[in-house]
Amino acid sequence: MIKLGMCVAYDWPLLKVSLPRLYPFVDTIVLSRDKEQLTWSGENYEFDQKLFSDFINDLDKEGKISLLEESFYNPSKSPIENDNAQRMAMAARLGQGGWHLQVDADEYFLDAEAFVAQLKKMSRHPEHLKPVNIVCPWISLIKKLDKGFLYVYPMDGAYETTPIATNAPVYTNARRNGHFNYFSASYILHDTWARQGDQLYTKLRSWGHSSDFNIDSYFALWQSLDEHNFKYIRNFHPLSPTLWPALGYIPAASSSDLIRQLPALLPEAKQPWGQNSRLWAKIKSIIGA
Repeated sequence: MIKLGMCVAYDWPLLKVSLPRLYPFVDTIVLSRDKEQLTWSGENYEFDQKLFSDFINDLDKEGKISLLEESFYNPSKSPIENDNAQRMAMAARLGQGGWHLQVDADEYFLDAEAFVAQLKKMSRHPEHLKPVNIVCPWISLIKKLDKGFLYVYPMDGAYETTPIATNAPVYTNARRNGHFNYFSASYILHDTWARQGDQLYTKLRSWGHSSDFNIDSYFALWQSLDEHNFKYIRNFHPLSPTLWPALGYIPAASSSDLIRQLPALLPEAKQPWGQNSRLWAKIKSIIGA
C-alpha cells in the first residue's frame, strides 16, 4: 500500500499543483493542519476553509483523502519539534505497514508514477524490510521573475536531496531520521522561495528551522536577486551553504510551464558512489568517513 501525508498551512493553494500529480498513484491520503491556524513557530495565518474544501471535494473522486485537524503548535517546543510532532501524527493516522510518503505542498513530482512504480518494485510489503528512507533530488525554485524563474543549479549533477518515502515512519528532524538512505533519481521541483515577498517572509518565519539563521538578512538577499546578478551568487543555503552552490535561470510563464521544460534541461543526477549500499554505509560509520 502507498500512503501519503501532507502538511497543510498558509501555502495550501500550492496543493493544486502538487496533490493532483500524486493522487492517482497512492492508495490513501492524510492532509493535516493546525486547527488554530498557527504555524510551527506560533505565527497566525489566514485560511480560506471554503476554497480548501471545494478543492478537496473536486479532486477526491475516489474517497482517498481524510483530514487531520489538531493543535500542532506547542509553545514549549522548538519549531522543528512541532514539525516532527505533526509528521508523527500523520504517520499514526496512516497506520502501520506499506510505504509512507510525506510530501509538502510546495513539492511537485516530475514523474510520480515512476517513483511509485520504483517503490512497488523494491517491495510491495516494505514492512518486512529493514528501516529505509527513499531520498529524491530537489530542484529548488528561488524566485519568480517577470519572464522566468531562478532555481538552484546542481553543479556537476550534485543535487540537494530530501527523504520522501519510508517503510518505518519515524521523524526526528522534519522527515529525516537515522534510517539508511536509498537514493532515487525521481526529481522533485521544490517551490520553496519563488513566492510573493510577504508570503516568503511568512514561510521563513514559520519554517521548522526559522531559529537557525538570520531571516532578515536572507530575505534582503532574496529581494536583491534578478536576471542579471543571479550568476554571482554562490553557496547560499541558510543552513548548509554548499547545498545551494549556484543559481540558474529558465524562461517560463508558470510553474506548470517550468515542469514541462525541466526534464530536458536538468543535468543527470549523480548518485554518490556506494549510496545505495548498506555495507558501504556500515564501513563509513566504522571508519568515521
